[in-house]
Amino acid sequence: MRKLLAILALSFFLQSCGFHVIYKERGDSQEISYISELSSIRIKKDRDRISQLLKNNLYDLLNPDYKKSESKYFLILQIEESISPTFITLTGSSGRNKITLKIYYTLKKLDDASMISQGETSVNDNYDVSDNRYGTLKAEDYIKDNLTKLAAQNIRNSLVNDLIEYHKQ
Repeated sequence: MRKLLAILALSFFLQSCGFHVIYKERGDSQEISYISELSSIRIKKDRDRISQLLKNNLYDLLNPDYKKSESKYFLILQIEESISPTFITLTGSSGRNKITLKIYYTLKKLDDASMISQGETSVNDNYDVSDNRYGTLKAEDYIKDNLTKLAAQNIRNSLVNDLIEYHKQ
């Protein structure tokens, strides 16, 4: 009896506090599925390594199940990368570098090229500079890979919000 009363109290509490699932797949054909919307985004191709890493990480987040879907949206990315020393040794060389990636994005409809949203995200991290040039290069590559993963998550979250707001209009 207590279990039944507790279940009823919990269900009434969840209904009265305004709780509702944000990312729920709805069975209604009228409702927009954010999963299918995200999987229909195509990303502009660039040839540099950072752009390719970001694009691949974004595709993994936007369409994790690799569903085939018709393209509805086009995402344009612009990346600004800067490396600056944060610690100078006694010899005047850098002992630690900071990498900052600032990414600007624009989401457009594919059929009429009208802009849906635009935004930016910035991520940074640092690494030690050693006497071993190969070790420093690998540390820099590792940090850049991690930063593109973080930036892709930020962009995906922004795109979900942007598409929800766009469909409310």
